[in-house]
Amino acid sequence: MRTALIAIVLITAAGAVSAQTYAPGQPYIGDPLADRLRDRMEIQRLQSEQQAAFVRQQQLNARLTEMEIRGQRQPEPYIPLVAVAPSLDAQRRAREAATARREATAAGVGQIDSWLDRAPH
Repeated sequence: MRTALIAIVLITAAGAVSAQTYAPGQPYIGDPLADRLRDRMEIQRLQSEQQAAFVRQQQLNARLTEMEIRGQRQPEPYIPLVAVAPSLDAQRRAREAATARREATAAGVGQIDSWLDRAPH
């Protein structure tokens, strides 16, 4: 009975051991190829992190430079938004100019009207 019990224990132990054997295509610890691949992946990850940090630094530098340039600009001149009423003299000149424009337009149109109103031949 003891022998049967020992045999059962050995069989179950052999099954557990066979479940942890090396499968082809799977890297295992201590495999030089797997170690090299892990090292390459780690190097690429570190390079990616360095590049991302460099990009963030360049974006920050660009923002700071833009802020410095904007700070060094001359301020825009103040232009009041409220319209200032023109003086009486300016209003009189504007009316006279408008009258002159109307008279010039009427004179030019009068020539065209008289030509259009002429008697047909």
